[in-house]
Amino acid sequence: MKSVLILLVLFLGSFHARAGTLVELGGTYISENLKTGSSSTSTRYFYNLGVLFSLKKRVWGGWNYSGFSQNDTGTPEIKISSMDTGPYMKWQFGRNEMYSASFAYNILSKAQADIGNGSEEWRGTSFWLQLGFMPEVKDGLHLGASLNYYAANYNKSVISGSESNISYSKSWIFPLLSLTKEW
Repeated sequence: MKSVLILLVLFLGSFHARAGTLVELGGTYISENLKTGSSSTSTRYFYNLGVLFSLKKRVWGGWNYSGFSQNDTGTPEIKISSMDTGPYMKWQFGRNEMYSASFAYNILSKAQADIGNGSEEWRGTSFWLQLGFMPEVKDGLHLGASLNYYAANYNKSVISGSESNISYSKSWIFPLLSLTKEW
């Protein structure tokens, strides 16, 4: 995962800004504590990096790299972290392109999961829907928030090199803060 991030940073640093390029960064962090007879804590975060190119006026297409992490204490303790990547589409609309609707279909969704009984790797696909409000704060720079829906379907499990078929799914609705820059 670190090597993919390094390659993305090198890629972003190497291309010359030209008309019709949009770079997007987003993230959220949610933490919850439940104090009862047996206390529990839940922590989740989601991040994304997208590089898009103008397809038509206000329509962008490109590639998305995103991930999430979930850590829930309690019985059983749940730890899941995922890396997803795939094609990404964004439509900006409204006055000054203040609103946006986005869709990513991640052809690769790979999660490390530890649900109280050891670690395993899940493989499958995911998609991500986003409705955003992102006013322009400076020429070509938008900052805002969105409501998001993420769903992953895992069909392979790998434990100690042994692969088996599974049918697991995960979905999540969450807010996200985003920053985009277009040239």
